[in-house]
Amino acid sequence: MPTTKALLFGQRRDRAVGLVIGFAGAVTLALVVAFAAESAGAATATALTDRLLPVLVFYAPGPLAAAGAYARCGGPACLAVGVVPALVLGGFVLLGTLVGVPGVNGGNPAIGDVTVSFAAIGMTSAFVGYCAGVTAVLAADLLGIGGSDGADGDGE
Repeated sequence: MPTTKALLFGQRRDRAVGLVIGFAGAVTLALVVAFAAESAGAATATALTDRLLPVLVFYAPGPLAAAGAYARCGGPACLAVGVVPALVLGGFVLLGTLVGVPGVNGGNPAIGDVTVSFAAIGMTSAFVGYCAGVTAVLAADLLGIGGSDGADGDGE
């Protein structure tokens, strides 16, 4: 039962917070670099961010959620990874609109649709990744590899 509780609710809050905050920082940094490179017209930086940003936004939540489940960060943290790109994008657009950054248009009605789409894609990816991580943990426990989940410290 400690494994199930650890998988569902998490037992390593520092890792869970680090997972979500670290991913949010990576997405924010990539988005700011992409915007700055696009504004400056730097072709090399734009080419790099054109490849890096989609990987972070669309493909990274699944593997990160799987790793979080395997590390027993809990379902809420693993699923939160899925909405990070949407929240960062929405926050970036909102802040850019409030501050008046040229090129950031929060008045566009499609930005809400894009944000919701990012959230749906990220949550789906994170859910599938979380399920894969839970399956990996349960398979490792069944095969007797991996050791204790660390819930009670006695190595059960």
